[in-house]
Amino acid sequence: PRRVVIPLVRQCSARACVSLGQGVQLASAAPFRICELIDTAAFERAKAQAVAHKFEARLDLHNFMQRGGVLGDRTAMRSIMLDVRSPCEYEKGHIPGAVSFPLFTDEERAEVGTLYKQKGHDTAVAHGCEIIDRSWRSMLERLPASVREGDEVLVYCKRGGMRSGGVAWLLSQGPLQVRTLAGGYKEFRHWSLGIWEEDRRLVVLAGRTGAGKTDVLLALRHECGEQVIDLEGDAEHRGSSFGALGRPPQPSNEHYENMLATQWGGFDESRPVFIEDEGAHVGRCGVPQGLYNRIKDGSATVLRLEVPTQTRVNRLVADYGVYPPDALAECVRTLSKRLGNERAAELVSLLEETPPKVAEVAQQLLEHYYDGMYLHQAKKRAGEVHQIGCDTADPAAAALEVRHKLAELDAQPVSCGAPATSI
Repeated sequence: PRRVVIPLVRQCSARACVSLGQGVQLASAAPFRICELIDTAAFERAKAQAVAHKFEARLDLHNFMQRGGVLGDRTAMRSIMLDVRSPCEYEKGHIPGAVSFPLFTDEERAEVGTLYKQKGHDTAVAHGCEIIDRSWRSMLERLPASVREGDEVLVYCKRGGMRSGGVAWLLSQGPLQVRTLAGGYKEFRHWSLGIWEEDRRLVVLAGRTGAGKTDVLLALRHECGEQVIDLEGDAEHRGSSFGALGRPPQPSNEHYENMLATQWGGFDESRPVFIEDEGAHVGRCGVPQGLYNRIKDGSATVLRLEVPTQTRVNRLVADYGVYPPDALAECVRTLSKRLGNERAAELVSLLEETPPKVAEVAQQLLEHYYDGMYLHQAKKRAGEVHQIGCDTADPAAAALEVRHKLAELDAQPVSCGAPATSI
C-alpha cells in the first residue's frame, strides 16, 4: 500500500553525502521522474499561486538546518536542501550541504533584476514568468536522483521570497513535502556571522612548521572522537607559501565562513573544540574574525607541540617532495624578499639537482625562515602556553599525549571515546 511504501522509500532517499564542503555529491538512486507527474496544467496552477500567494509551509532557520542535517548528527537521515538562487550566487556562498537548483541562470537573474529597478515589480515578475514558461520542464529534469516520492524537500533563495516560493509551489504539485526557509540565505548569513558569540571551550594546537599539527588534529577527530575544526582542510590550503600545491581551488571566503560557522553551531557545548594555531588567512580564505579572536586572545587553552627537527623535516619531505621540483622552486622564489635573493637562488639550485635535494631545502627553510617567523609570532601570544614534547611521526600516539595533557590540566582521567563524525 502507498502509505507503507512512502515511508520506506523516504528512509532510502535522504542520504545525501555527508561531505559539507562546497556542496554535496548525492547517493546513487533510481530516477524519480517528477517531470512525468507534473503536467502543463499543474505548472500553470503553481505559477498562478506563486504570483498571488506566499508559500505557506515555511521553516525557521534552526528547524531548516536541523532537517537538512547542517546541525546535529550528520550521519542521520536528512532532507535534501535545494538552493534555487543563480549559479554565481551559489558559488559565492551557500548553506553547506545544499544542492544548486537554480530557477534562473546568471544572465536571466540579471535581466529580471534590471527590469525590477527600471520598470518595477510587476514587469519584472512578468518577465520572470516568461523565462520559467520555457525552462520549467528542464529544471524538473535536474531534480537530484536521490529524491523519492513522499520525501521532504527544503528550498531556499536569497530572502525567502518569490524564487523559493515559486519552486516550492511547482514541486508541491508532485508527491513531495516541500518547505521553504523563512528569510532565505540572508537569514542564514546573519546567523553564520553571529555564531561566534556562542561560547565553546577552545583548545589550540600550536607548533612550528612541520610539527604535524593537522595530522594530530585529524587523529583527535577520527581516533579519539574529539570535536575538531580543520582550518587548512576546509580552506583547501596548507597555510604556507607551498600550501596550494596539489590542492583543488579554494572555496570563496564567504563559503569558508559558512562551513566553519555550521561546524561551530553543531558542536556540543559541554566538550572542547580542538583547532590549529593559525594566522588570519589560510591562503586567500580569511579566518572569521570572531573565531580568530578566540584563538589569539588568551581565553583558549594553548598546547604547543615541541617536535624534533628531523621529524619535521621528514614530514615536509613526505608532504611536498611528491611535487615537481620546478613547482617547489616557484614557491621558493615567492619567499625571495624574506630569504634574500642569494639564499633563495641557492635553494632553487638545490632543487634543480638530480635528484633534487628536497630535505636540505626543507632544513634551510626551517632554519632561515619558518622557525624565526614562528618564534616572532609566538612572543605576541596572550595567555599561558603549555608545552608537550612529542614525536608526531605517529599522529595517533601524539593525539593521546595531547588528550593526556589536557586531562592533566583539568585534573581529570582520560580515555578515547567512539570516533566522531567527520565535519
